[in-house]
Amino acid sequence: MRSPLKIGAFLPSSRSLARAMAAEVDIEKPGAIIELGAGTGAVTHALLQAGIAPERLVVIERDERLHALMSAQFPHLNVLCADAAHMDTVLDATGATQINAIVSSLPLLSMPRPVRQAIEHHMATLIGDDGILIQFTYGPKSPISRSQMHKYQLQGKRMKLVMANVPPAHVWVYRRG
Repeated sequence: MRSPLKIGAFLPSSRSLARAMAAEVDIEKPGAIIELGAGTGAVTHALLQAGIAPERLVVIERDERLHALMSAQFPHLNVLCADAAHMDTVLDATGATQINAIVSSLPLLSMPRPVRQAIEHHMATLIGDDGILIQFTYGPKSPISRSQMHKYQLQGKRMKLVMANVPPAHVWVYRRG
């Protein structure tokens, strides 16, 4: 509540939302899975429970306290304290060249437009032609605007409404199309 623009929700994502997001990742497909805005680790845990090998997962969390919490909770994972607005540079340092999926819990709609557009640019570029972007939002509309989807040749589809989350959340999946 002290920093409403740093963290997008008053409550952590529910297990139901985390499982719905993780279910969209094709674990048989090669490549790294990048998690953005890991928070307290609900989605991270769901990704691991879905069968994603720990060495394939790269977790990016900007907040230093949440990063420390994640590092302690998941010492076997590559948990980076970094800003998603610079994820291209951050990922260069990890050696992740092929991206299977980006799983984002970032509060895109509450971010300043230039920051949001920089993150959208990196996400769209990094998934290439074969990767996907998984993003949740609280409203029924796509958190990525039509103009941005058109700019990056993305197709977005709302995959699930998770009523068991507070507030209810929509899971969107984007891919080149």
